[in-house]
Amino acid sequence: MKLVSVIVFTYRSEETIIETLESIKKQTYPDIELIVTDDCSPDNTVGVVQKWIAENEGALTAIKLVTSDKNTGLPANINRGLKTAEGVYYKGIAGDDCMTEDAIESYVRFCEEHPGVFPIAKVRLFNDKKPNAVYKDVQGYCDRCYEFAQKDYKEQYQMLLIQNRIVAPSATFYPMDFVRKVGGYDECYRWFEDYPMNLKAMHAGYRFGLLDKCLVWYRMSDKSVTASSMAKLKKTEMKLFFKRKFWYMFQNGMGWEAVKQCKSWVKVALKRTGA
Repeated sequence: MKLVSVIVFTYRSEETIIETLESIKKQTYPDIELIVTDDCSPDNTVGVVQKWIAENEGALTAIKLVTSDKNTGLPANINRGLKTAEGVYYKGIAGDDCMTEDAIESYVRFCEEHPGVFPIAKVRLFNDKKPNAVYKDVQGYCDRCYEFAQKDYKEQYQMLLIQNRIVAPSATFYPMDFVRKVGGYDECYRWFEDYPMNLKAMHAGYRFGLLDKCLVWYRMSDKSVTASSMAKLKKTEMKLFFKRKFWYMFQNGMGWEAVKQCKSWVKVALKRTGA
């Protein structure tokens, strides 16, 4: 039985983290190393996790807590967890999401049966404060992600180079050898972690495949995205384009798309500087 490192990344997660941890404890897969890595939460997330760990000693193969004395961003937070991980596979999940009981077992089986293919499972959107809420736009994005997972390698790579197509919590299950090989997550992209990692995967010759089961419950929030956070995301996406995507596009015969996106990003940069 191969050890799976489940890394839970938390920030201000005191109200939801117990649900996440309990869903991991209830997994049917018997060999799980649980690592909670917290990015200097200002609330009582760490205290809640410490109490849960004390009450659940021996429930899993190993349980670890990693903390930081300063907020560093999501990629760095996950990397701290990866440094302590000893598993053959890595599953990442946010401290407000949950997994079905057979999630890890299903992910491992898929990877064992499809070497070189990374699984994209289906997700269920939920809001425990508004159980009847419908999120058509997000669900539409998820459905397009599942369609993407059924394409061949070449089409997937070209689609991913144009824009992100993967719902983060549905994927994020990788062999640890791959994660080590690419050096973990890129910490220069503070405001997102999944898109750069998945581009690395496809550039290295891996593709994605549909694991046609709902394995992750993805919590929806009513908090609006502020203009300042959108600006930070745009700036990070622009950095990714000029540092990595531009060159990947040229290497894959997408020179015209690279030039077109370059022009768009230059306009965004000039607008920011007031030029």
